[in-house]
Amino acid sequence: MNSLKEMIKNNLTNSPELKEYNDVILNFISSYKQGRPDMSIEGCKSLIEGISKLISFNLDDGSQNLNNWNKFNFSVKFEKAVKALNLDNYEEEFVEKNIDLVTKLGHIRNERGDISHGQKYPKEIYSKEDFLKFITLWTEGLCYFLLSRYVVQKHVEEEKVYTEEQVEKFNNYLDGLYPEMKISYGEALREQDPFQYELEIEDYYAQNKEEENE
Repeated sequence: MNSLKEMIKNNLTNSPELKEYNDVILNFISSYKQGRPDMSIEGCKSLIEGISKLISFNLDDGSQNLNNWNKFNFSVKFEKAVKALNLDNYEEEFVEKNIDLVTKLGHIRNERGDISHGQKYPKEIYSKEDFLKFITLWTEGLCYFLLSRYVVQKHVEEEKVYTEEQVEKFNNYLDGLYPEMKISYGEALREQDPFQYELEIEDYYAQNKEEENE
């Protein structure tokens, strides 16, 4: 999990809410790698679920009701987080292919977990360390991507707030690029791909500022 730990540390200034993931869950996963693989696997499940909650509660207004959130199963929580990130089509489809694995991880945790649901010992099946390594590598890659996109999107939403006049001016600029369209290209982009819209409006005003300073 070293790459994920490093990425979190590098973004603590703008996203201090990530600190506990390093200090608590990632340390928990690491501490049980030797001797108790199923404990670490529980930690992987908790990491994905926690990050899904973080993303949804910060980026998706519709998921901020805690009572409603707790009614969702593990895979639904993950899927809501993916939707909140406004990924492009290929990225979203690729990440959503992990839903079956997320569901299976929940099943493994329920059946083999040592803590969350209690356990009758000796267990019928104990996870092996090579299986744990596979799960941790997969978990790290998935969470690295989710958190890296979360950090970028959160930064865009927090740092760039434009007035109605600025939005109208930018939309008129975009509409002028596509005069053949019967609808406003700017409004369509803003509604259908807000992440790309934020990037483009930021570039537009940054370029205008540079031209004014010349």
